[in-house]
Amino acid sequence: MGRPSLILGFILLTNPVSAQSMTFDTRWVDSTLAQMTLGEKVGQLFITDFVALYSHEGSENYTRIKEQIEKYHVGGVILAGGAVYDIAVMLNDLQRMSKTPLIVAADLEAGLGFWHPWHFVKGRAPDLPKFISGGGTIFPGNMALGATRKEKYAYEVGRITAEEARAVGIHWVLAPVVDVNNNPRNPIINTRSFGEDPETVARLGVAFIRGCQDARAIATAKHFPGHGDTEVDSHMKLPVLDFDLDHLESVELVPYQRGIASGLRSVMSSHIALPKLDPSRRPATLSEPILTGLLRERMKFNGIIVTDGLTMQGVTDNYGAGQAALLAIQAGADCLLVCPDIGTAYTSLVKAVKEGKLSEARVDSSVRRILCAKAWLGLDKNRFVHFSRIEKVVGSRASEGMARRISRDAITLLENKKRAVPISRDEDSKIAIVVLSDVSDRELGRDLISSLKGKYKNVSVVYLNGSTGAEVVKQALEHARRSDATLLPTFVSVGSWKGPLGLPGAVKRFLRQVASIRKPVIAISFGDPYVLSEMPELSASLCAYSGIRPMQLAVIEALRGEIDIRGKLPVTIPPRFKRGDGIDLEKTEGHQ
Repeated sequence: MGRPSLILGFILLTNPVSAQSMTFDTRWVDSTLAQMTLGEKVGQLFITDFVALYSHEGSENYTRIKEQIEKYHVGGVILAGGAVYDIAVMLNDLQRMSKTPLIVAADLEAGLGFWHPWHFVKGRAPDLPKFISGGGTIFPGNMALGATRKEKYAYEVGRITAEEARAVGIHWVLAPVVDVNNNPRNPIINTRSFGEDPETVARLGVAFIRGCQDARAIATAKHFPGHGDTEVDSHMKLPVLDFDLDHLESVELVPYQRGIASGLRSVMSSHIALPKLDPSRRPATLSEPILTGLLRERMKFNGIIVTDGLTMQGVTDNYGAGQAALLAIQAGADCLLVCPDIGTAYTSLVKAVKEGKLSEARVDSSVRRILCAKAWLGLDKNRFVHFSRIEKVVGSRASEGMARRISRDAITLLENKKRAVPISRDEDSKIAIVVLSDVSDRELGRDLISSLKGKYKNVSVVYLNGSTGAEVVKQALEHARRSDATLLPTFVSVGSWKGPLGLPGAVKRFLRQVASIRKPVIAISFGDPYVLSEMPELSASLCAYSGIRPMQLAVIEALRGEIDIRGKLPVTIPPRFKRGDGIDLEKTEGHQ
Protein backbone atom coordinates (compact mmCIF):
# COMPACT_ATOMS: atom_id res chain seq x y z
CA MET A 1 0.00 0.00 0.00
CA GLY A 2 1.19 3.53 -0.74
CA ARG A 3 1.68 6.43 1.62
CA PRO A 4 -1.27 7.42 3.86
CA SER A 5 -3.88 9.57 2.17
CA LEU A 6 -4.10 12.92 3.93
CA ILE A 7 -6.89 15.34 3.22
CA LEU A 8 -6.63 19.03 3.92
CA GLY A 9 -9.61 20.04 5.94
CA PHE A 10 -12.98 18.40 6.01
CA ILE A 11 -13.20 17.88 2.27
CA LEU A 12 -16.07 15.67 3.21
CA LEU A 13 -17.21 18.01 5.93
CA THR A 14 -16.63 21.65 5.10
CA ASN A 15 -14.37 24.18 3.46
CA PRO A 16 -10.68 24.30 4.46
CA VAL A 17 -9.35 27.00 6.74
CA SER A 18 -5.72 26.00 7.22
CA ALA A 19 -3.74 22.87 6.50
CA GLN A 20 -2.25 22.76 10.00
CA SER A 21 -5.61 22.80 11.79
CA MET A 22 -7.52 20.54 9.43
CA THR A 23 -5.26 17.67 8.30
CA PHE A 24 -6.12 14.10 9.26
CA ASP A 25 -5.61 10.58 7.96
CA THR A 26 -8.61 9.00 6.20
CA ARG A 27 -7.40 5.39 6.42
CA TRP A 28 -9.09 4.82 9.77
CA VAL A 29 -12.34 6.28 8.41
CA ASP A 30 -12.27 4.01 5.36
CA SER A 31 -11.42 0.83 7.24
CA THR A 32 -13.88 1.47 10.07
CA LEU A 33 -16.76 2.16 7.70
CA ALA A 34 -15.93 -0.90 5.59
CA GLN A 35 -16.08 -3.20 8.64
CA MET A 36 -19.39 -1.89 10.03
CA THR A 37 -22.61 -3.87 9.89
CA LEU A 38 -25.81 -2.08 8.85
CA GLY A 39 -26.88 -1.93 12.49
CA GLU A 40 -23.58 -0.37 13.54
CA LYS A 41 -23.86 2.22 10.78
CA VAL A 42 -27.39 3.18 11.77
CA GLY A 43 -26.33 3.45 15.40
CA GLN A 44 -23.71 6.06 14.51
CA LEU A 45 -26.53 8.44 13.55
CA PHE A 46 -27.83 8.67 17.13
CA ILE A 47 -26.67 11.14 19.80
CA THR A 48 -28.31 10.18 23.07
CA ASP A 49 -28.85 11.97 26.39
CA PHE A 50 -26.62 11.10 29.35
CA VAL A 51 -26.28 12.48 32.89
CA ALA A 52 -22.61 12.25 33.85
CA LEU A 53 -23.03 11.99 37.61
CA TYR A 54 -21.79 9.03 39.62
CA SER A 55 -24.10 6.06 39.00
CA HIS A 56 -23.78 2.53 40.31
CA GLU A 57 -23.36 -0.04 37.53
CA GLY A 58 -26.79 -1.42 38.36
CA SER A 59 -28.52 1.96 38.31
CA GLU A 60 -31.10 3.01 35.73
CA ASN A 61 -28.79 5.73 34.39
CA TYR A 62 -25.88 3.33 33.88
CA THR A 63 -27.80 0.36 32.48
CA ARG A 64 -29.71 2.60 30.05
CA ILE A 65 -26.57 4.08 28.47
CA LYS A 66 -24.82 0.71 28.47
CA GLU A 67 -27.69 -0.81 26.48
CA GLN A 68 -27.72 2.07 24.01
CA ILE A 69 -23.99 1.70 23.38
CA GLU A 70 -23.89 -2.09 23.17
CA LYS A 71 -27.28 -2.81 21.57
CA TYR A 72 -27.87 0.26 19.41
CA HIS A 73 -24.21 1.24 18.77
CA VAL A 74 -24.92 4.96 19.34
CA GLY A 75 -22.42 7.32 17.73
CA GLY A 76 -22.28 9.69 20.67
CA VAL A 77 -23.86 11.28 23.71
CA ILE A 78 -25.02 14.74 24.68
CA LEU A 79 -24.48 15.61 28.32
CA ALA A 80 -27.59 16.54 30.27
CA GLY A 81 -25.64 17.37 33.43
CA GLY A 82 -22.67 16.41 35.53
CA ALA A 83 -19.74 17.67 37.56
CA VAL A 84 -16.33 18.18 35.98
CA TYR A 85 -14.53 15.11 37.33
CA ASP A 86 -17.65 12.94 37.15
CA ILE A 87 -17.93 13.85 33.46
CA ALA A 88 -14.34 12.79 32.81
CA VAL A 89 -14.55 9.55 34.80
CA MET A 90 -17.86 8.43 33.35
CA LEU A 91 -17.02 9.39 29.77
CA ASN A 92 -13.85 7.29 29.97
CA ASP A 93 -16.03 4.42 31.13
CA LEU A 94 -18.44 4.89 28.22
CA GLN A 95 -15.56 5.09 25.75
CA ARG A 96 -14.30 1.73 27.00
CA MET A 97 -17.74 0.23 26.37
CA SER A 98 -17.99 1.44 22.80
CA LYS A 99 -16.46 -0.38 19.85
CA THR A 100 -16.20 2.90 17.90
CA PRO A 101 -15.09 6.09 19.71
CA LEU A 102 -18.03 8.11 20.97
CA ILE A 103 -18.35 11.77 20.08
CA VAL A 104 -19.51 13.78 23.10
CA ALA A 105 -21.63 16.91 22.67
CA ALA A 106 -22.90 19.55 25.09
CA ASP A 107 -24.92 22.77 24.91
CA LEU A 108 -22.08 25.05 25.94
CA GLU A 109 -23.58 28.34 24.80
CA ALA A 110 -22.03 30.27 27.68
CA GLY A 111 -19.00 28.18 28.57
CA LEU A 112 -18.49 24.87 30.36
CA GLY A 113 -21.70 25.23 32.31
CA PHE A 114 -21.45 21.98 34.25
CA TRP A 115 -20.55 23.21 37.70
CA HIS A 116 -21.67 23.09 41.30
CA PRO A 117 -20.64 26.32 43.05
CA TRP A 118 -19.95 26.32 46.77
CA HIS A 119 -20.91 29.41 48.71
CA PHE A 120 -19.68 30.20 52.19
CA VAL A 121 -22.20 29.05 54.80
CA LYS A 122 -22.48 30.84 58.12
CA GLY A 123 -21.06 28.75 60.93
CA ARG A 124 -18.46 26.92 58.87
CA ALA A 125 -14.72 27.44 59.33
CA PRO A 126 -14.03 31.18 58.86
CA ASP A 127 -10.82 30.52 56.92
CA LEU A 128 -12.72 28.83 54.09
CA PRO A 129 -13.05 30.84 50.86
CA LYS A 130 -16.33 32.65 50.27
CA PHE A 131 -16.93 31.12 46.85
CA ILE A 132 -15.60 28.22 44.79
CA SER A 133 -16.98 27.72 41.29
CA GLY A 134 -16.47 23.97 41.31
CA GLY A 135 -16.27 23.76 37.56
CA GLY A 136 -15.72 25.44 34.22
CA THR A 137 -15.66 29.07 33.23
CA ILE A 138 -19.12 30.59 32.79
CA PHE A 139 -19.51 33.56 30.42
CA PRO A 140 -22.35 36.09 30.30
CA GLY A 141 -23.70 34.85 26.96
CA ASN A 142 -24.07 36.03 23.39
CA MET A 143 -26.11 39.19 23.91
CA ALA A 144 -23.51 40.45 26.37
CA LEU A 145 -20.89 39.82 23.68
CA GLY A 146 -23.09 41.75 21.27
CA ALA A 147 -23.13 44.67 23.70
CA THR A 148 -19.32 44.75 23.76
CA ARG A 149 -19.18 44.53 19.94
CA LYS A 150 -15.73 42.92 20.24
CA GLU A 151 -14.74 39.98 18.03
CA LYS A 152 -11.74 39.25 20.25
CA TYR A 153 -14.09 38.47 23.13
CA ALA A 154 -16.23 36.14 20.99
CA TYR A 155 -13.08 34.37 19.81
CA GLU A 156 -11.82 33.91 23.37
CA VAL A 157 -15.16 32.58 24.58
CA GLY A 158 -15.11 30.02 21.77
CA ARG A 159 -11.48 29.09 22.44
CA ILE A 160 -11.75 28.81 26.22
CA THR A 161 -15.02 26.89 26.02
CA ALA A 162 -13.48 24.40 23.60
CA GLU A 163 -10.26 23.96 25.58
CA GLU A 164 -12.14 23.32 28.80
CA ALA A 165 -14.58 21.00 27.02
CA ARG A 166 -11.80 18.93 25.48
CA ALA A 167 -10.07 18.69 28.86
CA VAL A 168 -13.06 16.84 30.36
CA GLY A 169 -13.89 14.73 27.29
CA ILE A 170 -16.41 16.88 25.38
CA HIS A 171 -15.64 17.27 21.68
CA TRP A 172 -18.68 18.88 20.13
CA VAL A 173 -19.78 22.35 21.26
CA LEU A 174 -23.43 22.92 20.32
CA ALA A 175 -22.83 26.65 19.95
CA PRO A 176 -22.87 29.43 18.87
CA VAL A 177 -26.48 30.44 18.53
CA VAL A 178 -26.48 32.57 15.37
CA ASP A 179 -30.20 33.33 15.32
CA VAL A 180 -30.87 37.00 14.53
CA ASN A 181 -33.18 38.01 17.38
CA ASN A 182 -35.26 40.73 15.72
CA ASN A 183 -38.52 39.82 17.47
CA PRO A 184 -38.84 41.25 21.00
CA ARG A 185 -41.51 38.66 21.79
CA ASN A 186 -39.26 35.70 21.04
CA PRO A 187 -39.70 33.36 24.03
CA ILE A 188 -36.70 31.08 23.53
CA ILE A 189 -33.78 32.86 21.80
CA ASN A 190 -33.55 36.34 23.35
CA THR A 191 -30.19 36.77 25.15
CA ARG A 192 -28.88 33.61 23.51
CA SER A 193 -28.49 35.72 20.35
CA PHE A 194 -25.72 38.23 19.64
CA GLY A 195 -28.43 40.72 18.66
CA GLU A 196 -30.79 41.83 15.91
CA ASP A 197 -28.28 42.96 13.27
CA PRO A 198 -27.35 40.16 10.82
CA GLU A 199 -23.87 41.57 10.21
CA THR A 200 -23.04 41.77 13.91
CA VAL A 201 -24.37 38.26 14.52
CA ALA A 202 -22.30 36.97 11.58
CA ARG A 203 -19.13 38.76 12.68
CA LEU A 204 -19.26 37.61 16.29
CA GLY A 205 -20.52 34.16 15.35
CA VAL A 206 -17.57 33.58 13.02
CA ALA A 207 -15.16 34.75 15.72
CA PHE A 208 -16.63 32.22 18.17
CA ILE A 209 -16.45 29.46 15.55
CA ARG A 210 -12.79 30.21 14.82
CA GLY A 211 -11.90 30.20 18.51
CA CYS A 212 -13.72 26.95 19.14
CA GLN A 213 -12.29 25.10 16.15
CA ASP A 214 -8.77 26.48 16.64
CA ALA A 215 -8.94 24.67 19.98
CA ARG A 216 -9.87 21.47 18.12
CA ALA A 217 -13.55 21.19 19.06
CA ILE A 218 -16.44 21.17 16.64
CA ALA A 219 -18.54 24.35 16.61
CA THR A 220 -22.24 24.28 15.73
CA ALA A 221 -24.25 27.16 14.27
CA LYS A 222 -27.89 26.97 15.32
CA HIS A 223 -30.89 26.94 14.77
CA PHE A 224 -31.04 26.68 10.98
CA PRO A 225 -32.51 28.37 9.04
CA GLY A 226 -33.14 30.86 11.86
CA HIS A 227 -35.20 30.93 15.09
CA GLY A 228 -34.83 34.63 15.88
CA ASP A 229 -38.13 35.93 14.50
CA THR A 230 -40.52 33.51 16.18
CA GLU A 231 -43.11 34.11 18.89
CA VAL A 232 -43.49 30.42 19.69
CA ASP A 233 -41.06 28.16 21.56
CA SER A 234 -40.46 25.12 19.34
CA HIS A 235 -40.10 23.04 22.52
CA MET A 236 -43.85 23.59 22.96
CA LYS A 237 -45.27 24.02 19.46
CA LEU A 238 -44.27 24.19 15.78
CA PRO A 239 -43.61 27.81 14.74
CA VAL A 240 -44.71 28.63 11.18
CA LEU A 241 -42.92 31.51 9.43
CA ASP A 242 -44.16 33.09 6.21
CA PHE A 243 -40.67 33.99 4.93
CA ASP A 244 -39.45 33.59 1.37
CA LEU A 245 -35.88 32.87 0.28
CA ASP A 246 -35.07 36.53 -0.42
CA HIS A 247 -35.95 37.47 3.13
CA LEU A 248 -33.98 34.57 4.60
CA GLU A 249 -30.88 35.41 2.56
CA SER A 250 -30.97 39.04 3.68
CA VAL A 251 -31.43 38.29 7.39
CA GLU A 252 -31.45 34.79 8.88
CA LEU A 253 -28.98 33.09 6.56
CA VAL A 254 -26.28 35.78 6.70
CA PRO A 255 -24.49 34.28 9.74
CA TYR A 256 -24.66 30.77 8.27
CA GLN A 257 -23.26 31.89 4.92
CA ARG A 258 -20.37 33.61 6.72
CA GLY A 259 -19.82 30.66 9.01
CA ILE A 260 -19.69 28.15 6.16
CA ALA A 261 -17.11 30.31 4.39
CA SER A 262 -14.99 30.33 7.56
CA GLY A 263 -14.91 26.53 7.92
CA LEU A 264 -17.93 25.80 10.11
CA ARG A 265 -18.17 22.06 10.82
CA SER A 266 -21.70 21.59 12.10
CA VAL A 267 -25.17 23.09 11.74
CA MET A 268 -28.16 22.33 13.94
CA SER A 269 -31.58 22.34 12.30
CA SER A 270 -34.63 23.91 13.90
CA HIS A 271 -38.18 22.67 14.29
CA ILE A 272 -39.66 25.57 12.30
CA ALA A 273 -41.96 25.32 9.28
CA LEU A 274 -41.43 27.62 6.28
CA PRO A 275 -44.28 26.93 3.82
CA LYS A 276 -42.78 29.11 1.08
CA LEU A 277 -39.72 26.84 1.02
CA ASP A 278 -41.51 23.58 1.77
CA PRO A 279 -45.30 23.53 1.15
CA SER A 280 -45.57 20.30 3.17
CA ARG A 281 -45.14 22.50 6.26
CA ARG A 282 -42.78 19.99 7.81
CA PRO A 283 -40.35 21.39 10.35
CA ALA A 284 -36.94 22.25 8.84
CA THR A 285 -35.48 19.25 10.66
CA LEU A 286 -37.63 16.93 8.52
CA SER A 287 -37.59 19.00 5.33
CA GLU A 288 -35.56 17.88 2.31
CA PRO A 289 -36.04 21.23 0.48
CA ILE A 290 -34.53 23.03 3.48
CA LEU A 291 -31.76 20.69 4.63
CA THR A 292 -30.69 19.30 1.27
CA GLY A 293 -32.00 21.84 -1.22
CA LEU A 294 -31.08 24.99 0.70
CA LEU A 295 -28.30 24.09 3.12
CA ARG A 296 -26.45 21.35 1.22
CA GLU A 297 -26.95 22.40 -2.41
CA ARG A 298 -27.57 26.15 -2.47
CA MET A 299 -25.32 27.11 0.47
CA LYS A 300 -22.70 24.42 -0.28
CA PHE A 301 -22.48 23.14 3.29
CA ASN A 302 -21.00 19.67 3.48
CA GLY A 303 -20.46 19.45 7.22
CA ILE A 304 -22.48 17.60 9.83
CA ILE A 305 -26.18 18.45 10.08
CA VAL A 306 -27.53 17.59 13.51
CA THR A 307 -31.18 17.88 14.45
CA ASP A 308 -32.38 19.86 17.41
CA GLY A 309 -33.73 17.64 20.17
CA LEU A 310 -36.33 15.27 18.75
CA THR A 311 -38.21 15.27 22.06
CA MET A 312 -39.39 18.83 21.37
CA GLN A 313 -43.09 19.29 20.62
CA GLY A 314 -42.33 21.05 17.32
CA VAL A 315 -41.74 17.46 16.16
CA THR A 316 -43.47 15.13 18.62
CA ASP A 317 -46.90 16.77 18.28
CA ASN A 318 -47.13 15.49 14.70
CA TYR A 319 -44.59 12.68 14.24
CA GLY A 320 -43.76 9.46 16.02
CA ALA A 321 -40.18 8.58 16.97
CA GLY A 322 -39.60 6.20 14.08
CA GLN A 323 -41.25 8.43 11.48
CA ALA A 324 -39.32 11.52 12.62
CA ALA A 325 -35.99 9.70 12.55
CA LEU A 326 -36.56 8.41 9.01
CA LEU A 327 -37.81 11.75 7.67
CA ALA A 328 -34.84 13.60 9.23
CA ILE A 329 -32.28 11.29 7.57
CA GLN A 330 -34.16 11.39 4.26
CA ALA A 331 -34.21 15.19 4.52
CA GLY A 332 -30.42 15.34 4.83
CA ALA A 333 -29.64 15.23 8.57
CA ASP A 334 -26.61 13.21 9.71
CA CYS A 335 -27.18 13.02 13.47
CA LEU A 336 -30.41 12.49 15.41
CA LEU A 337 -30.28 14.32 18.72
CA VAL A 338 -32.14 12.88 21.73
CA CYS A 339 -34.79 10.61 20.22
CA PRO A 340 -37.79 10.07 22.51
CA ASP A 341 -37.66 6.31 21.81
CA ILE A 342 -34.27 5.26 20.48
CA GLY A 343 -35.26 1.61 20.12
CA THR A 344 -38.21 2.42 17.87
CA ALA A 345 -36.21 4.96 15.86
CA TYR A 346 -33.27 2.59 15.39
CA THR A 347 -35.50 -0.28 14.28
CA SER A 348 -37.35 2.03 11.90
CA LEU A 349 -34.13 3.08 10.13
CA VAL A 350 -32.75 -0.46 9.83
CA LYS A 351 -36.09 -1.63 8.44
CA ALA A 352 -36.25 1.29 5.99
CA VAL A 353 -32.86 0.34 4.53
CA LYS A 354 -33.83 -3.32 4.19
CA GLU A 355 -37.11 -2.39 2.52
CA GLY A 356 -35.48 0.10 0.11
CA LYS A 357 -37.10 3.23 1.60
CA LEU A 358 -33.67 4.51 2.59
CA SER A 359 -30.52 3.60 0.67
CA GLU A 360 -27.51 2.24 2.52
CA ALA A 361 -25.39 4.65 0.48
CA ARG A 362 -27.34 7.54 2.05
CA VAL A 363 -26.57 6.14 5.51
CA ASP A 364 -22.92 5.65 4.55
CA SER A 365 -22.56 9.31 3.55
CA SER A 366 -23.66 10.45 7.02
CA VAL A 367 -21.57 7.84 8.82
CA ARG A 368 -18.53 8.92 6.82
CA ARG A 369 -19.04 12.53 7.90
CA ILE A 370 -19.34 11.43 11.53
CA LEU A 371 -16.22 9.24 11.36
CA CYS A 372 -14.27 12.04 9.65
CA ALA A 373 -15.28 14.33 12.52
CA LYS A 374 -14.02 11.77 15.02
CA ALA A 375 -10.74 11.45 13.13
CA TRP A 376 -10.28 15.24 12.98
CA LEU A 377 -10.85 15.31 16.73
CA GLY A 378 -8.13 12.66 17.13
CA LEU A 379 -10.48 10.09 18.64
CA ASP A 380 -9.11 7.40 16.38
CA LYS A 381 -5.78 7.85 18.18
CA ASN A 382 -6.97 8.53 21.74
CA ARG A 383 -10.54 8.66 23.02
CA PHE A 384 -9.76 8.98 26.74
CA VAL A 385 -9.45 11.92 29.15
CA HIS A 386 -6.19 12.54 31.01
CA PHE A 387 -7.25 13.76 34.45
CA SER A 388 -4.05 15.68 35.12
CA ARG A 389 -5.04 18.14 32.40
CA ILE A 390 -8.36 19.12 33.97
CA GLU A 391 -6.97 21.13 36.88
CA LYS A 392 -4.53 22.90 34.57
CA VAL A 393 -7.18 24.00 32.07
CA VAL A 394 -10.67 24.14 33.55
CA GLY A 395 -11.70 27.30 35.39
CA SER A 396 -8.30 28.99 35.29
CA ARG A 397 -7.81 32.46 36.74
CA ALA A 398 -7.04 33.75 33.24
CA SER A 399 -10.32 32.40 31.90
CA GLU A 400 -12.30 33.75 34.82
CA GLY A 401 -10.57 37.09 34.24
CA MET A 402 -11.87 37.06 30.67
CA ALA A 403 -15.42 36.45 31.94
CA ARG A 404 -15.03 39.48 34.26
CA ARG A 405 -13.72 41.73 31.47
CA ILE A 406 -16.56 40.78 29.15
CA SER A 407 -19.09 41.38 31.93
CA ARG A 408 -17.70 44.84 32.66
CA ASP A 409 -17.60 45.87 29.01
CA ALA A 410 -21.12 44.62 28.30
CA ILE A 411 -23.00 46.68 30.90
CA THR A 412 -25.24 49.13 29.06
CA LEU A 413 -26.64 52.32 30.63
CA LEU A 414 -29.85 53.36 28.85
CA GLU A 415 -31.16 56.23 30.97
CA ASN A 416 -29.55 58.23 33.75
CA LYS A 417 -31.68 61.12 35.02
CA LYS A 418 -29.98 63.60 37.31
CA ARG A 419 -26.89 61.36 37.25
CA ALA A 420 -28.49 58.72 39.43
CA VAL A 421 -25.49 56.58 38.45
CA PRO A 422 -23.00 56.50 40.04
CA ILE A 423 -24.65 56.01 43.41
CA SER A 424 -23.03 57.23 46.61
CA ARG A 425 -20.13 55.22 48.02
CA ASP A 426 -20.81 56.44 51.54
CA GLU A 427 -21.07 53.29 53.64
CA ASP A 428 -23.84 54.95 55.70
CA SER A 429 -26.09 55.30 52.65
CA LYS A 430 -29.33 53.31 52.87
CA ILE A 431 -29.74 50.94 49.93
CA ALA A 432 -33.01 49.15 49.18
CA ILE A 433 -32.84 46.09 46.94
CA VAL A 434 -36.09 44.83 45.45
CA VAL A 435 -35.43 41.66 43.44
CA LEU A 436 -37.93 41.32 40.59
CA SER A 437 -38.55 38.02 38.81
CA ASP A 438 -41.11 35.82 37.11
CA VAL A 439 -40.14 32.90 39.35
CA SER A 440 -39.88 32.43 43.10
CA ASP A 441 -36.19 31.94 43.90
CA ARG A 442 -34.38 33.51 46.85
CA GLU A 443 -31.00 32.68 45.36
CA LEU A 444 -31.50 35.31 42.64
CA GLY A 445 -29.15 38.26 43.12
CA ARG A 446 -27.25 36.49 45.89
CA ASP A 447 -23.82 37.74 44.82
CA LEU A 448 -25.03 41.30 44.24
CA ILE A 449 -26.74 41.39 47.63
CA SER A 450 -23.85 39.90 49.62
CA SER A 451 -21.34 42.21 47.98
CA LEU A 452 -23.44 45.32 48.63
CA LYS A 453 -23.89 44.30 52.26
CA GLY A 454 -20.11 44.29 52.53
CA LYS A 455 -19.97 47.90 51.29
CA TYR A 456 -23.00 49.50 52.99
CA LYS A 457 -24.15 49.25 56.60
CA ASN A 458 -27.87 49.47 55.80
CA VAL A 459 -29.08 47.23 52.99
CA SER A 460 -32.67 45.92 52.90
CA VAL A 461 -33.89 43.16 50.57
CA VAL A 462 -37.39 42.26 49.34
CA TYR A 463 -38.35 39.70 46.65
CA LEU A 464 -41.26 40.28 44.27
CA ASN A 465 -42.56 37.68 41.80
CA GLY A 466 -45.76 36.21 40.45
CA SER A 467 -46.84 34.80 43.83
CA THR A 468 -46.23 38.03 45.75
CA GLY A 469 -49.14 39.40 47.80
CA ALA A 470 -50.18 43.00 48.41
CA GLU A 471 -48.48 43.15 51.83
CA VAL A 472 -45.06 42.35 50.35
CA VAL A 473 -45.55 44.97 47.63
CA LYS A 474 -46.40 47.49 50.35
CA GLN A 475 -43.28 46.48 52.30
CA ALA A 476 -41.09 46.93 49.21
CA LEU A 477 -42.47 50.44 48.66
CA GLU A 478 -41.79 51.38 52.29
CA HIS A 479 -38.19 50.18 51.96
CA ALA A 480 -37.77 52.28 48.82
CA ARG A 481 -39.19 55.42 50.48
CA ARG A 482 -36.85 55.09 53.48
CA SER A 483 -33.72 54.50 51.39
CA ASP A 484 -31.27 56.82 49.67
CA ALA A 485 -31.35 54.67 46.52
CA THR A 486 -33.42 51.71 45.37
CA LEU A 487 -32.00 49.02 43.10
CA LEU A 488 -34.31 46.79 41.07
CA PRO A 489 -32.27 43.76 39.94
CA THR A 490 -34.58 41.98 37.49
CA PHE A 491 -34.19 38.30 36.65
CA VAL A 492 -36.30 37.16 33.69
CA SER A 493 -34.70 34.68 31.30
CA VAL A 494 -35.59 32.14 28.63
CA GLY A 495 -36.10 28.48 29.40
CA SER A 496 -37.22 25.39 27.51
CA TRP A 497 -40.98 24.84 27.81
CA LYS A 498 -41.24 28.08 29.81
CA GLY A 499 -43.37 30.01 27.35
CA PRO A 500 -43.73 33.80 26.88
CA LEU A 501 -41.52 36.08 28.95
CA GLY A 502 -42.67 39.06 30.95
CA LEU A 503 -43.13 40.62 34.36
CA PRO A 504 -45.92 39.33 36.64
CA GLY A 505 -48.82 41.61 37.52
CA ALA A 506 -47.66 42.18 41.12
CA VAL A 507 -44.28 43.37 39.85
CA LYS A 508 -45.90 45.76 37.35
CA ARG A 509 -48.12 47.24 40.08
CA PHE A 510 -45.08 47.83 42.25
CA LEU A 511 -43.20 49.49 39.38
CA ARG A 512 -46.02 51.95 38.69
CA GLN A 513 -45.93 53.07 42.31
CA VAL A 514 -42.16 53.08 42.90
CA ALA A 515 -41.62 55.29 39.83
CA SER A 516 -43.19 58.23 41.68
CA ILE A 517 -40.70 58.13 44.55
CA ARG A 518 -38.48 61.23 44.54
CA LYS A 519 -35.29 59.30 45.17
CA PRO A 520 -33.05 57.36 42.75
CA VAL A 521 -34.71 54.16 41.51
CA ILE A 522 -32.45 52.09 39.26
CA ALA A 523 -33.49 49.05 37.22
CA ILE A 524 -30.91 46.43 36.20
CA SER A 525 -31.96 43.69 33.80
CA PHE A 526 -29.94 40.54 34.56
CA GLY A 527 -31.47 38.69 31.62
CA ASP A 528 -34.18 39.56 29.11
CA PRO A 529 -33.51 43.21 28.15
CA TYR A 530 -36.98 43.60 26.68
CA VAL A 531 -38.50 43.69 30.19
CA LEU A 532 -37.48 47.36 30.24
CA SER A 533 -40.33 47.97 27.78
CA GLU A 534 -42.73 46.97 30.57
CA MET A 535 -41.19 49.40 33.06
CA PRO A 536 -41.99 53.08 33.51
CA GLU A 537 -39.28 55.70 33.15
CA LEU A 538 -37.03 55.44 36.19
CA SER A 539 -33.98 57.31 37.43
CA ALA A 540 -31.69 54.91 35.57
CA SER A 541 -31.89 51.66 33.63
CA LEU A 542 -29.07 49.25 32.90
CA CYS A 543 -28.87 46.05 30.85
CA ALA A 544 -26.55 43.34 32.14
CA TYR A 545 -27.92 40.50 29.94
CA SER A 546 -26.90 37.73 32.38
CA GLY A 547 -27.12 36.93 36.08
CA ILE A 548 -23.82 35.10 36.44
CA ARG A 549 -21.62 35.99 39.40
CA PRO A 550 -19.03 38.06 37.43
CA MET A 551 -21.85 40.14 35.95
CA GLN A 552 -23.48 40.81 39.31
CA LEU A 553 -20.14 41.98 40.72
CA ALA A 554 -19.43 44.08 37.62
CA VAL A 555 -22.81 45.82 37.97
CA ILE A 556 -21.87 46.91 41.49
CA GLU A 557 -18.61 48.35 40.15
CA ALA A 558 -20.55 50.19 37.44
CA LEU A 559 -23.17 51.52 39.87
CA ARG A 560 -20.46 52.86 42.19
CA GLY A 561 -18.48 54.49 39.38
CA GLU A 562 -15.52 52.15 39.78
CA ILE A 563 -15.38 51.16 36.09
CA ASP A 564 -16.22 52.78 32.76
CA ILE A 565 -19.61 51.97 31.25
CA ARG A 566 -19.29 51.43 27.49
CA GLY A 567 -21.88 48.83 26.40
CA LYS A 568 -24.24 49.43 23.48
CA LEU A 569 -27.69 47.86 23.13
CA PRO A 570 -27.60 45.03 20.52
CA VAL A 571 -31.40 45.01 20.07
CA THR A 572 -34.32 47.42 19.91
CA ILE A 573 -36.54 47.62 22.99
CA PRO A 574 -39.77 49.17 21.70
CA PRO A 575 -40.94 51.79 22.29
CA ARG A 576 -38.19 53.12 24.52
CA PHE A 577 -34.72 52.23 23.22
CA LYS A 578 -33.18 51.45 19.86
CA ARG A 579 -30.25 49.28 18.82
CA GLY A 580 -26.97 51.08 19.46
CA ASP A 581 -28.26 53.09 22.42
CA GLY A 582 -25.98 53.30 25.43
CA ILE A 583 -24.71 56.16 27.57
CA ASP A 584 -20.93 56.21 28.00
CA LEU A 585 -19.94 56.96 31.57
CA GLU A 586 -16.37 57.21 32.79
CA LYS A 587 -15.35 55.92 36.17
CA THR A 588 -15.07 58.54 38.88
CA GLU A 589 -11.86 59.70 40.50
CA GLY A 590 -10.04 57.48 42.95
CA HIS A 591 -10.48 54.21 41.05
CA GLN A 592 -8.12 52.46 38.66
